[in-house]
Amino acid sequence: MKHVYALAERDARCGDLAAARDDYLASLDADDGLAVLLVPDEAVVAAAAGRRTRPACARCGARLPRKRRRCSRCGLHA
Repeated sequence: MKHVYALAERDARCGDLAAARDDYLASLDADDGLAVLLVPDEAVVAAAAGRRTRPACARCGARLPRKRRRCSRCGLHA
């Protein structure tokens, strides 16, 4: 599952699943690379769609902690 989430994160950054997979494969050894090649594209897309994003601070744009609703950067209460 760690490969699926890593691919989903890289896909969200670059927007191209094939480029994200190539980039991720370059950082792995042969065994992990084979495991990544066996991950279906649908699983990566589903993982990317299922991830929740944390809310952002209205003042400075920093991501807020999950449990607390106070920005650690500027102190604004959300």
